[in-house]
Amino acid sequence: MKITNTKYPNLNLANEDERGENLIIDFIISSSVGFSLAWLTYQNLLSAIFIYYVSRFLYYFLFESVTGRTPGKYQTRTIVVDKDGNKPSKNQLVIRSLSRFFSIFSGISDNERAIHDSLSDTFVISDKNLKKLEFRRPLIFLFNQSILIFLAYSFLDEPEYEFWDILAIILLTFAILSGFVIAFIKLSKTKKASKY
Repeated sequence: MKITNTKYPNLNLANEDERGENLIIDFIISSSVGFSLAWLTYQNLLSAIFIYYVSRFLYYFLFESVTGRTPGKYQTRTIVVDKDGNKPSKNQLVIRSLSRFFSIFSGISDNERAIHDSLSDTFVISDKNLKKLEFRRPLIFLFNQSILIFLAYSFLDEPEYEFWDILAIILLTFAILSGFVIAFIKLSKTKKASKY
């Protein structure tokens, strides 16, 4: 999906980087909520899958119907609008939220819009006057903490390990430690840059 702002010149469409960042942040948060609810209410695989998708649908629908923005859109200062730049109708948002699950190849489009945008006749526009909320760093922190909890649970729960278990634990530990080192390096560079 290449955004040139030539097909819809009256709207300042969000660019590919903003859309990609929206996707990553919202997918991580909505999937975490979906997996958590499916795990907490687990009865069988079919009900778990149903709960996962319903919770992801509600995540997108509720955020976009109340504020027009999901947490990813708060990060990138983007918002969902209709063709006139107004808040979309509830019907448009239902179609948009449902069609997300079928628009796996949304990025493959020459229309400057994702499939779920086209089906619901909505647009994601960029507006730098919107309030920005930082979700990227807390999300990375929570992800690393969840891996640490998983590692601790694995060590305490299962005393016998096979080769692949040990390899997975080593790789996860390396990923966490490298994440902390990279974060520390970036923070120290930021502090040095702010002094000058």
